[in-house]
Amino acid sequence: MAAEIHSRPQSSRLVLLNKIEGHSDGVNAAVLIPKEDGVITVSEDRTIRVWLKRDSGQYWPSIYHTVSSPCSCMSYHHESRRIFIGQDNGAVVEFLISEDFNKMNHVKTYPAHQNRVSDLIFSLESQWVISTGHDKSISWMSTQSGSMLGRHSFGSWASCLQYDKDTQHAFVGDHSGQITLLKLDEQTCSVITTLKGHEGSVGVLYWDPVQRWLFSGASDHSVIMWDIGGRQGRTLLLQGHHEKVQALRYLPLTRQLVSCSADGGITVWNMETTREEAPQWQESDSCQKCEQPFFWNIKQMWDSKTLGLRQHHCRKCGKAICGKCSSKRSTYPIMGFEFQVRMCDDCYDTIKEEDRTPLATFHEGKHNIGHMDMDPSRGLMVTCGSDRVVKIWDMTQVVGSSVAAGFSPR
Repeated sequence: MAAEIHSRPQSSRLVLLNKIEGHSDGVNAAVLIPKEDGVITVSEDRTIRVWLKRDSGQYWPSIYHTVSSPCSCMSYHHESRRIFIGQDNGAVVEFLISEDFNKMNHVKTYPAHQNRVSDLIFSLESQWVISTGHDKSISWMSTQSGSMLGRHSFGSWASCLQYDKDTQHAFVGDHSGQITLLKLDEQTCSVITTLKGHEGSVGVLYWDPVQRWLFSGASDHSVIMWDIGGRQGRTLLLQGHHEKVQALRYLPLTRQLVSCSADGGITVWNMETTREEAPQWQESDSCQKCEQPFFWNIKQMWDSKTLGLRQHHCRKCGKAICGKCSSKRSTYPIMGFEFQVRMCDDCYDTIKEEDRTPLATFHEGKHNIGHMDMDPSRGLMVTCGSDRVVKIWDMTQVVGSSVAAGFSPR
């Protein structure tokens, strides 16, 4: 059911250690069990499985539990061994896993949503299970009484969630591309602000409570870092994927961000370097370089007896320009552009060769990645997706040796 690929790293690249197969449908979440050679998976095939590594080097399920509805997401708390499963029918189910990881007992079922649960987090401090769903809502329920404490609705599907346990703030990404920051209380909540920057649905969020940075990945193939703690509205755009971004993890010890996309792309970003914010796109009725009218500028077209041109934007300065004045393409990693993007001729001429030095490394997972989890203290990563395969990776050669110093897993 699981093939051992390598027992240790063989090169300086991302190394595939094991591949776990056996699910009959897509695997929606997989987490590494801290301090154990084990993985917990939940799947569209309605199963919850705990895989432990045997003496043979292969992973075999020590727990195989089937529930009534497809499993969409999970939150695992290792210290208490409590696991919460979000389901397609809107319910959240809580189980308690035994110390030897060979048995799992049902604790509670929470009627959290009217539709598929998209994400959930268990907060031990609050004794809450917080979840988002395709019924366009966030709900938070008491794990002590099992009762609903509060609910808030959005204008579109709530797709992903992060939670700051110290301040009881929740971040909710939705299908419209917005991120809503809410303050949750026992019975009510208040909307603090809405973050807008993505041009596609937000698929994943990751919150670093130390730096107070929020990372978001979306179907527009981009990652945005929101500097919440800086209180200056600073954002950094990171473009290094060819498909929608579906998994994120920030590593504070090495100041690196790991992002994964639906096509299997794995990008490791250097977040220690000083980066520049991408400019806001300017709007104009004519090219801000040659002053030729754009095609909607009827008056200038008539006065100058010329055909209107299509509007483009320089990614470096943000000016509205025509195609003739932006014929050059270049990478510009300091602004997050790891792939070639449109530049106006003036900006292109200012870019030096050293400015094109990549600030990210690119790796290939060779399968659809819908979810990812990491244990930085061991340099391990697990990925899973709709291809029914779970892969365990050695990341030590990719994310730097300082991960060995240890880090508390999420």
